[in-house]
Amino acid sequence: MAAWAMIVGCATVAAQDVTHSLFSPDSVFTLTDEDIEQDRIEANRLIAGTWQYDKPSVQAQGTSFIGKLGKPLAQSKLKSKLGKAFKKLKINKRWDSLTLTEDGRWIMTIAGKGMSGDYSYSPTKGSITLKWHMMSITALVRRDGKNLHLCFDTDRLLTLMRLLSGLSSSDTLKALAFLSENYSDVKVGFQLKPKK
Repeated sequence: MAAWAMIVGCATVAAQDVTHSLFSPDSVFTLTDEDIEQDRIEANRLIAGTWQYDKPSVQAQGTSFIGKLGKPLAQSKLKSKLGKAFKKLKINKRWDSLTLTEDGRWIMTIAGKGMSGDYSYSPTKGSITLKWHMMSITALVRRDGKNLHLCFDTDRLLTLMRLLSGLSSSDTLKALAFLSENYSDVKVGFQLKPKK
């Protein structure tokens, strides 16, 4: 009987050791800094590259204005108006490129001058936050075939326009005044194409 108890006791201890070593939360579910960094790089690869301005981009969210006119018609009209405003601001001539690196850095060249910072990309939210000194700006981001779309809230777009255009605040506001009138449920911005 004592021998049987000893065998059962040893088997139980052995089973506990195997279970602990193979399936303990510490050994199976622990994420290291390297794991987190690798996941971030894998996500960033979806949007990494050097991009240049192609044309306006629009993303409808609400139902008030867009719902009345229908998305395709409203988006087409808004893209046309946005294109005219971008032309006045000479975005296609001033904005040379935007580079997004896999390690979370961005570099933008505007009229031959560079600015850079860090970015954080969330594939689940479809958003990117560009950080520059003490400022940050968040946009919706999505890939559409070879193109990349960046769409902003109106006030955020105006902030970016001031940086890109080099114009005074009043000139920028005047060129994009139509955005603040009826388009609160729409995000507007840029369709970017790979730079050759």
